[in-house]
Amino acid sequence: MNMALVMTAVQQGAIVANHVEVTSLNKDAPSSKLNGAKVRDRLTGQEWTVRAKGIINATGPFADALLTMDNPEHKPIVQPSSGIHITLPNYYSPRTMGLLDPATSDGRVIFFLPWQGNTIAGTTDTPAQVETEPRAPEEEIRWVLEEVRRYLSPDIKVRRGDVLSAWSGLRPLVRNPNAASTEGLVRNHMIHVSESGLLTIAGGKWTTYRAMAEETVDKAVEVFGLQPRSGCVTETLRLIGSEGWSRNMFIGLIQRVCFRFRPADVVTVTHHTGSVRSRNGRG
Repeated sequence: MNMALVMTAVQQGAIVANHVEVTSLNKDAPSSKLNGAKVRDRLTGQEWTVRAKGIINATGPFADALLTMDNPEHKPIVQPSSGIHITLPNYYSPRTMGLLDPATSDGRVIFFLPWQGNTIAGTTDTPAQVETEPRAPEEEIRWVLEEVRRYLSPDIKVRRGDVLSAWSGLRPLVRNPNAASTEGLVRNHMIHVSESGLLTIAGGKWTTYRAMAEETVDKAVEVFGLQPRSGCVTETLRLIGSEGWSRNMFIGLIQRVCFRFRPADVVTVTHHTGSVRSRNGRG
């Protein structure tokens, strides 16, 4: 997905520099408005300066680092949350069926689904520190295994050694800097413009990234005084790799995959009893 986005951006005229980090922000002396940044290639160590009419901070869980460069007195707004997934052997779930339960032992959501010939299970929601390469904590892996055990027959031993892989990601939950201190976290996304003109888009999810991008660019046009040559195209712009897609494609997928099930293959899960039964009494 990331590569498709990058390649599509290049196709549309963007200049992309991967593995490059901002080391400092440049400001115009009289106005203290941002006019560029100094950046460094983390692979080669090469440094150079980029001049710009505007700077958009879209760095996810690292947003506070750039905001602090802009204003050393900045109070952190990002409260990262860690979520992990683990991969288990394929015998942990049917090939054509998954399970999701929002009523686990501590209220978090658990799921396990068939995925690329194996079973993927997760997820967690735990406060975490910002880091470049987060790893799945052992206690979180064992929590997922313990929850999975509740849905299986008692004679099936869920072992730590069955975990084929585990990975962790950071959710960039944020607090609105313009809100009172008693207000909670922003659960979708927020856009903030600092006094120097740094435009920050923080929070959000993969499922809403296009709406986030549209709102951010609209704000950039307003704040930076840009003159767009056309209206927003993100609603209809296809990513590289999506050739052949159609709005009715899901119908064919349903007919090829879902309709292979027989009516009797409707499964009832008895919560936390370890039993799974199909309507025809098998299983």
